[in-house]
Amino acid sequence: MRIIKKFIGAIFGLLFAMSTAHAKDNGLGKDAQDFINSLSSQVAELNQNRSLDKITRQQKFMKLVERGFDLPWIAKFVVGRPWKTASPDQQKEYLRLFKNLVELTYSKRFIDYSQQKIIVSGHKMGKRKFIFVESQLADPKNPKANVNIVWRLLPKGNSFKIVDVVIAGISMAITQRNEYSAVIKRNNGSFESLLAAMKVQIKKLRSAP
Repeated sequence: MRIIKKFIGAIFGLLFAMSTAHAKDNGLGKDAQDFINSLSSQVAELNQNRSLDKITRQQKFMKLVERGFDLPWIAKFVVGRPWKTASPDQQKEYLRLFKNLVELTYSKRFIDYSQQKIIVSGHKMGKRKFIFVESQLADPKNPKANVNIVWRLLPKGNSFKIVDVVIAGISMAITQRNEYSAVIKRNNGSFESLLAAMKVQIKKLRSAP
């Protein structure tokens, strides 16, 4: 029950941050929209390229993910405070496992989205340089299945990095953070318990068809 309350509170907190914009736009919002448009177009083109076998398409997809997402930032956010108390070896192993989980989870799902298209509709400027790009995953064959997606981005150099994806009002990063927090809490604050749980999850994903 506490986890559910924290999750709901976190979602409302995220939505509040989106509605109380403080950062100046200066054209960044439009650039962020273009970034999502470009990335989604590259993913769609890759998925429709049947001259490549499935494994190659998945590998190229992960390259796009690594280019578009700030995986180290997300990994540290997801684990929260325990990151600071983990040893350097534990931190290194955690980052490796997190990347593997992302790769195994999303590279397989990516193949299923051959007909859907991301339609960007606008953006909002948030706190601490965050930019929220609003979009919809549209399915031309089944419009009722369309899903609202908000991409949370941070400017990085001359481009952007995605640090969270909010699907139908649910933050993927916060959801993962609550799951990891629950694992550590159940095991008396043991960071090793989280690493062990991640290894089990990776093993299951690799054995799945």
